[in-house]
Amino acid sequence: MKAMPWHSIENSPQTRRKAYIFMLCLAFSFMSWLIIKLSRESAAIIPVSIELVNIPSELIVTGQSDSTFIINAQSTGVKLLSSRFLRRVSRIDSDFNTLQQIRRDGIQMYYMTSSQAEIRFSLLSDIPRSALTVHPDTIFFHTIKAFSKKVPVRFVKDLELQTGFKIYDIPALTPDSIVVSGPLNMADSVSFVRTSPLRTKGVYQDIARTISLENPWKNRQVTFSQNEVEVFLSVEEFTEATVDLAVEIDCSASSDINAEDLMLFPDRVNVYYLVALKDVNAITADMFSVRVNCPDTLSPGRFRLEVEIRESPSLVDIIRIRPAEVEYILIKR
Repeated sequence: MKAMPWHSIENSPQTRRKAYIFMLCLAFSFMSWLIIKLSRESAAIIPVSIELVNIPSELIVTGQSDSTFIINAQSTGVKLLSSRFLRRVSRIDSDFNTLQQIRRDGIQMYYMTSSQAEIRFSLLSDIPRSALTVHPDTIFFHTIKAFSKKVPVRFVKDLELQTGFKIYDIPALTPDSIVVSGPLNMADSVSFVRTSPLRTKGVYQDIARTISLENPWKNRQVTFSQNEVEVFLSVEEFTEATVDLAVEIDCSASSDINAEDLMLFPDRVNVYYLVALKDVNAITADMFSVRVNCPDTLSPGRFRLEVEIRESPSLVDIIRIRPAEVEYILIKR
């Protein structure tokens, strides 16, 4: 009998009915086969890592003999597929306080046994403990003494501001200190932490950034309570201003000269300073004072005295004093 091509087969209701019956039989056969397979005893091998929690602040875990327990779960295929455990992330959080202790060669060690692991695993799933086999038998944890202290954060910057602009105030860091923890023998080596350098050009307005902290001791198990801080820099436009001041004479350190015995030339100087535009009107001459110290009579041949700033407002940056030195004449009475 000659076979007919598929496209020439009559698309009749009888033909379609036969096709449906065939598909139903095929699906039923597959489901029956799957049920038989899943009802048989099966095994699942599940690697589960151990994560310690609630580690005391005075200890650091420096290593462990293994990082993973291997679970061999024996049960029916249906049970294994429907188990809540198999749908979980393969990690178990273990409270450090539940670990057992042992001392070897003068070193305190902590450990978790496979029996403890079996209990934890069975509680996290509906697979009975009797169906679980766990390897290795024990995982050991090595610890050392640790320190924990609060240290300041130092801000590192490399800024290029536009001409006429300056940082208005000290940088505001949030937080300005963090808690550092690490091996006890490192306690004296860590007195502060630095931020990553803030580099930017053409600055003319305030800066608010999140900056990471640099940890040069990371590979020595030093950790930070947080790895970044918020920094705020106030940037203002500054202008140059000047004030004319009378020079005061200070002879408090001299035993044989009085201020009245000296004549200064000139007796007034100009102080040049930078001030933020918004503070220009807040600065007055009475906020400044300049002085010279009485000359040392044991050092003849010098007739000039250096002018010093005695007082100035915190809102300004002194640029220069003109003249920076004044001449004097000692009047003998």
